[in-house]
Amino acid sequence: MPTPPISDEELAETLAAYEEERQEKEYGAAARAAKRLGIARQTVNDRVAKAQSRGLDPAIQNVMDEVGTGMVPSMVWLKSKDHSICLKPPPIEDDTLERIRGAFEGLTPAPEISAPLYADEDLLTLYPVSDAHIGLMAWGKETGEDFDTRAACERLQSWVGQCVKASPGSGVGVVLFNGDTLHADDQQNQTPGSKHQLDVDTRHFRTLETSIAAIGSCVEMAAAHHEKVKVRVLPGNHDKTAYMAILFALAERYRNSPRIEVPKIPGEFFVFEFGKCMLAAHHGDKARAQRLVLALADDHAEMWGRTRHRYLWTGHLHHHKSEDIGGIQWEQLRAVTARDAYAKSHAFTARAQLQAVTYHRDKGEVSRVKVSA
Repeated sequence: MPTPPISDEELAETLAAYEEERQEKEYGAAARAAKRLGIARQTVNDRVAKAQSRGLDPAIQNVMDEVGTGMVPSMVWLKSKDHSICLKPPPIEDDTLERIRGAFEGLTPAPEISAPLYADEDLLTLYPVSDAHIGLMAWGKETGEDFDTRAACERLQSWVGQCVKASPGSGVGVVLFNGDTLHADDQQNQTPGSKHQLDVDTRHFRTLETSIAAIGSCVEMAAAHHEKVKVRVLPGNHDKTAYMAILFALAERYRNSPRIEVPKIPGEFFVFEFGKCMLAAHHGDKARAQRLVLALADDHAEMWGRTRHRYLWTGHLHHHKSEDIGGIQWEQLRAVTARDAYAKSHAFTARAQLQAVTYHRDKGEVSRVKVSA
């Protein structure tokens, strides 16, 4: 059902609150008005701009009435007999997180999902999804396998479903998206850092819409199998900003689901304590495994001291590798995606794979399930 257009009364109320806060202190006025009205900051910015475009600002309206143009200029001096005013919109406080939050305000929450009849509270199953690269385009004649957004979403749902079905009924399921969930960060179709040109299947809007739906179905499969589900979405070098759209969409979708937790935690690390187990993850693009281990030991010294079994997961390089490093078992995940032209031309030969790993709170890893292309 389409959202009804906002009324002039609501716009005027928001504008008045914003102006009152701005008179007190200009910096942070939108944030304070948002808190006062119980809406997102970007929503305040949008409503202020819309109110001005409709001529709802009293100062603007006075000048318009006297000049008699009926138009609302955005940046121009209007002068009448008694008034002289510059119609310039106030500075809009821009924040990527708030823009994403505003885009998903009012998202319909997910329906209630029935809990499993049995779940072992001593077990936790981790589903580490790395390098799904949804939105990637590969031409079979060039790469050996046709691949696009639809194929990526179908693979993700199928493989997660197989892993869930083959894993024990753990009390906790952790669905971890460990970076590069999306192939492109925006419509420019380049990696944000190196500006490497990407082979992209479709419009970024459609990629986001399709991937969020697919990821939601994966979360709900896990919720039907585990008593509690924790969802973490981390950034990668391909989706360093776009990952937030997925994160906020999932947080809104499951905001009323008591068994599904989607924490909105800034940063690039996942760290979780389960009994004597320490589980950690990072995309792996910023530092080598040895340095990540040292950072975890320093930043989480108390958790390190309480735990006996420690695990670090990374991705990024798309091929499997593992090593015991100073008290942590480090493992580099294979990618979920198929190879694109870049991977093929650089002779990267790693196979796609997804796995689920189950841990006992006292004994550490006890079982593992793998699905491969």
